[in-house]
Amino acid sequence: MNPSITKDDRVKVLGSATYDDIDAEHVRVLGSLTVKGDTHAERAKVAGAATIRGNLDVDSITVSGSTKVAEDVTADSVSVSGSLSVRGTTQADTLDCSGSVKLETVTADQFETSGMAKVATLDAESVRVHGAIQAGHVEADDVRFNLVGESVVSSLVGDSIVVGRRRPDGFLRAKSIEGSDITLDYVDVERVVGDHVKLGANARVGVVEAEELDMADGAVVDSAE
Repeated sequence: MNPSITKDDRVKVLGSATYDDIDAEHVRVLGSLTVKGDTHAERAKVAGAATIRGNLDVDSITVSGSTKVAEDVTADSVSVSGSLSVRGTTQADTLDCSGSVKLETVTADQFETSGMAKVATLDAESVRVHGAIQAGHVEADDVRFNLVGESVVSSLVGDSIVVGRRRPDGFLRAKSIEGSDITLDYVDVERVVGDHVKLGANARVGVVEAEELDMADGAVVDSAE
């Protein structure tokens, strides 16, 4: 019989453990944990491996090992230096990744990654990418990409968007970028729409629609409207 952990208990996994559900104050995983249902905790730390087949609801979670969640994640704070995979919706005040994340729908106040992020849909107030990102749709008030390696985004929407690189291999490929103030370098974009658009010397754009367009020597635009 698989036990369920009740509220106010502390769960510490050193070896291998399987639970039906967890409702605890603090969960710490140094070994291997499997939860067949939901996990509720104030704090969770995963240095080993955790598989949660239901929902994860925490105040804060720190992942330096590996965590897989089959359904939704709700948290105030998510910090990942290892790997996190979520099949459902991830909702957090802050999400900080220096490792790797593979997420579907993300809603956050602040999203920051210096590692590798794969996200289907990201909606945030602030997005900071200091590593690499692969995404379908990214929308935020304030977007700053300082890239390492090649990133791919289908559509990027924001009030203020700045894309550049942190290392020589940093580069962004995108189908569309739309915003008010847009500054782009080290990009290859099919379509850019904005009020004020500034292109660096290493920017290539298919079509630009802008009220004001500032192009550095070397920037390539196939069509400007």
